[in-house]
Amino acid sequence: MALEKSKFKLTPKTFKLPKFKHRKLIIMGGLAVLVLIYVVVSNAQPLSTGVVTLHPQNFSKGFTEEGEIIAAQEWPIFNPVEGKLQTLKVQNGDTVKKGQVLFEIGTSDLNYQLEALKAQVQSLEGQRLQSYKSPNAAQVAQQNLMIQQAEKDAQIEELNLKRMKALYDSGSISLVQYEEAQSTFDKAKNILEQQKYGLQLIYEQSEASQGTEMYYNNQKNALQAQTDQLIDKISKAKVVALQDGLVKDLTLKEGNLVPLGQQILTVFVSGGYKLESYVLASDALDIKVGSTVQVIQATSAGNKSLTGKVEAVAVSAIERISPLGLKENRVKVTILLTESSPVVVLGSNVDVKYTTLEVLDKLLIPKTALFPYQQGEAVWVVEQGKAKIQPVKKGQENDNQVIIEQGLTDGSIIIEDPNLTGLKEGKRIKSIL
Repeated sequence: MALEKSKFKLTPKTFKLPKFKHRKLIIMGGLAVLVLIYVVVSNAQPLSTGVVTLHPQNFSKGFTEEGEIIAAQEWPIFNPVEGKLQTLKVQNGDTVKKGQVLFEIGTSDLNYQLEALKAQVQSLEGQRLQSYKSPNAAQVAQQNLMIQQAEKDAQIEELNLKRMKALYDSGSISLVQYEEAQSTFDKAKNILEQQKYGLQLIYEQSEASQGTEMYYNNQKNALQAQTDQLIDKISKAKVVALQDGLVKDLTLKEGNLVPLGQQILTVFVSGGYKLESYVLASDALDIKVGSTVQVIQATSAGNKSLTGKVEAVAVSAIERISPLGLKENRVKVTILLTESSPVVVLGSNVDVKYTTLEVLDKLLIPKTALFPYQQGEAVWVVEQGKAKIQPVKKGQENDNQVIIEQGLTDGSIIIEDPNLTGLKEGKRIKSIL
């Protein structure tokens, strides 16, 4: 055992690692060197980023609202007579010709009312005839005889007066006698007039009282007006198409009771289409009749773009409820699609893009490229391959773009993302167009 121990002590010394504290310092120093190398290499490499080369473009500003597709020409058909839908001769999608019968309302009740009015007219005429009585023939004959006798008496007294005047003129009779003859003649004439008035009274007593004729005439006119009204309703119970077209919006069936004025269906002309869009009253002031709009229709194959022109802008706003349940004052705008036969679905909704401002030949940049800088705004530009902050003055803007009035020129290159990591002035830039 002693021999082995001595042998072990005589063995040459082997390599030993530094102590733990020294090893830690060496590792940290190595990491620092690596970081320094990484920083130097990173700074030496250019920063890859998206850039935009500016050239004058046309700027437009507007807003988007929802619109509903309707037929360019359509005629709603309303029920002209209250009653039961007796006959329905068309269905949705049917083609109709002008003058073709669409439906018919039952008129049995109206016919009964018409017959009742005719009976009332006849009854009124009977009442009127009863109001007029013929004078009694015997009374008339008696009165005529009395008139004839009175006429004879007056003639006799007249001849007697002439004789008495001649005698008075010759002095054969006194004045008193002549005056008595005159008085007797006057009485005879008065009696004749009384008998004539008696005959007139007989006829007047047989006549109706004053206003009777007016009363019956007015009653008859009132009944005739009601009769004409019923006849007009009966004639309107059979409704015909006003123009050639197709049928839509029909929801009723035969036998349904239909009130007066209810819309039954609509006849429209196929091929031409309009839009109805309701915009905020504040936006309506910027919409001009004849201006062009873009219509976006969603399809299974993607969005389809159509073109339309503003045909009319309502003169007043109406209250409508927004999708959020808020009350808004909106103005109805009617738009005519310029395509002659677009493939659309009546009643479907589309997006309508209105252009309220258009400016030509302006430098435009994305709004996201701007950032606050020294109480103003600026963009990152690339000059000689390096990044530089460029203060700018902006003008009009829309949802995505802004006009640059000062600070940039045609051909300027700007960096799209101002928040890019590692971006600073003087940094080399590798442009990604």
